[in-house]
Amino acid sequence: MTAATEALPRRRWGRLALDVGLPRLTPRGWAVLGASAVAVIVAFSVGWRDLFYVGLILGALLLGCALAVRARVASLSAARRLSPDVVSVGQPVTVQIRVTNNAWIRASRQLWRDLAPRGFDPPPYQVLPALGARGDRNASVRLDYHVEPRERGVARIGPLLVERTDPFGLTLHEARVGQAETLTVLPRITPLEGAVAGRTSIADSSVPAWKTGHGHDDVIAREYRAGDALRHVHWRATAHRGELMVRQEQSQDEARAVILLDTRRDSYSSSAAFEWAVEFAASLLVHLTDTGVGVMLMETAPAPEGTLDVNRTAREALLDLATVRRRTARSSDYLHRLGVLLAGDPAPVYAVLGSAVTDQELRELAPQKARASSAALVLVGDPDREPPEEVWFAGWRSASSWPGDDVAGVWARTSPRGGRS
Repeated sequence: MTAATEALPRRRWGRLALDVGLPRLTPRGWAVLGASAVAVIVAFSVGWRDLFYVGLILGALLLGCALAVRARVASLSAARRLSPDVVSVGQPVTVQIRVTNNAWIRASRQLWRDLAPRGFDPPPYQVLPALGARGDRNASVRLDYHVEPRERGVARIGPLLVERTDPFGLTLHEARVGQAETLTVLPRITPLEGAVAGRTSIADSSVPAWKTGHGHDDVIAREYRAGDALRHVHWRATAHRGELMVRQEQSQDEARAVILLDTRRDSYSSSAAFEWAVEFAASLLVHLTDTGVGVMLMETAPAPEGTLDVNRTAREALLDLATVRRRTARSSDYLHRLGVLLAGDPAPVYAVLGSAVTDQELRELAPQKARASSAALVLVGDPDREPPEEVWFAGWRSASSWPGDDVAGVWARTSPRGGRS
């Protein structure tokens, strides 16, 4: 039997003891337990009463130590705070834990460490200083440490794990103290530079003339929807179109853009390529928001439990990017949804697709430029992949990338001042 297989039962017993809240015996404790058992057996065998008493005393000592160490750990409470509680990958997080002794007797020094999921490196066991009795000024202490998440997602930090042994070193008790707190880790955000295209202007050739009213540079018209007030009817556009149209005020600060993120599993050559695509989309979203452009995030394979995959705010889109996952879907239904969205209100489109998409799908995507004020395409996973010529002729700016490429550099090739267009 190897050392690894011998250690496996001990680790399982340790996890079981932690879950149940039972103390564990140290090597010294196992020795005392063995001595107690041998003394009792020998005492019964030879009729030596004094040796029997010695065995009972050793057993009682072991039991008393186990009860005492468990009671002392159970008297602690912990409250934690994460600052900030929403971060991006690589951004430091400060974890503050306030540990309080609720017992009427002083708590001696113990060891502590924090529990955290994969992608975090909390500090190893450290010394928890002695705490005064309940009500004393030194009955509580604040513990601080820093972590840097390496993976996006929603993580639970905590609870606190406190380890204590009795004065004789016979028993060891690990207990969870306090509750865990939720940390939201956004994708890594790379600062981007360069101008972006805002909302569709009335001078854009992709906007039909009926969408503007004479003398109303900030007014466009859309189809009438149930619930619209009749006072908002755009009569000039209605007469021109032959159907009821509604006035829709849009000022320059209501600019918006659409980020199309490919979330289909088969579109990417690796999980690293998908993570890079999410990072690029998140960086672009923040850049657009900082420049005053509203952003809607659309997935090629939306979650099956919901029918609305366009976010209302940039914050909601970022939070979605923290937990977005690839899904098994191969259809190109998103093209229809994108067309419907742009038909209602043309906007710049930034498509981030996996390099495994077919040329035929890209040819079907190319005509969407006619409904968008500007359009850019990034193919992730193959730096040598080139979209078909139809994409270029339609007016898309395009670039190919590989996981590990500089996000800002790829953006520079697809921004209005760069890229193939």
